[in-house]
Amino acid sequence: MADLSGRKKQILKAVIDDFIVTANPVSSRDIKDKHIPDISSATIRSELAALEEMGYLTQPHVSAGRVPSNLAYKLYASELMQNKPLTKDDINIIKEQFDSRIFDIEDIIKKAAKIISDITNYTSVILLHDHDVLIRSVKLVELMENTALVIIITNKQVLKDSFIVLPKGLDPSYIDTANDLLNEMFSGKKIDELGDIDARIGEEMGNFRSVFESVLEIIKNNVKQENIVTDGEYKILDYPDNDKIETKKFINAIQKKESLNYLINDSDDIQFSVKIGKEAASGLDNCAVVSAKYTINGKEIGRAGVIGPVRMDYGRVYSVLNYVCKMLDKILK
Repeated sequence: MADLSGRKKQILKAVIDDFIVTANPVSSRDIKDKHIPDISSATIRSELAALEEMGYLTQPHVSAGRVPSNLAYKLYASELMQNKPLTKDDINIIKEQFDSRIFDIEDIIKKAAKIISDITNYTSVILLHDHDVLIRSVKLVELMENTALVIIITNKQVLKDSFIVLPKGLDPSYIDTANDLLNEMFSGKKIDELGDIDARIGEEMGNFRSVFESVLEIIKNNVKQENIVTDGEYKILDYPDNDKIETKKFINAIQKKESLNYLINDSDDIQFSVKIGKEAASGLDNCAVVSAKYTINGKEIGRAGVIGPVRMDYGRVYSVLNYVCKMLDKILK
């Protein structure tokens, strides 16, 4: 990302601020009249041309004004935008919703998702990491030669739709011995402790090593460790930015739990994460995702996010997510 002068940043910010509100290409006259009256129109036109050449702006046609690119939105969200303080009405709505009757943690995250979607008018996603998933037992049931059904029971769910291939020429007692060893290894363990088990599956396991590795892979890929809640899935229809094909891609993407997990999960230890266009997901070129982590006593337990058009009101989204995450921290304690 090229370094921009202070004036270029000022002009670029003006273009994006205006385009977010109007969805119309922004002209040099718009910028001068609404944002920077002390800079000449000729200078603004020159800077707009330079920003276009650098990839921050596009021009739909020769006589039109400029439109921000995804590169411009990325810079805007990370550096140029200003947070918009929540109004008293916003704060009262949030507090009233959280003060109403809440039965359990699922109620809390559903409530949070609805609040975020209602106030921002975008699709919201809440992800809650569940670090208390405990494996109670693992059982192999031989179905036919060289094939076994794997049944995994945790304190939260029962998995019984996975199969593994067994080594050929097994002793009749193989399944019983494997079940004993599997439960000795896995029973009573939390998912977070499986990394240690992975390291212990060595060559000395002999004929049981492939079974252990297969069961471990099934547990890692299928045991539910995260609750995901969405709200306002069809609010993308309120915005004219996407055509029918792009809107369909958006709706399909947010209906898949694994897609949502990828969209708002972030391994970086930062409060806010922004993914724009192809950064967000393949096929969502005109969408953006802003997410924030929420914590209990400083430990991240989940993320709250907003998914919408690239032309979203980032300042308002940041403020809403920040406030709701602080409320979640307070309530979940």
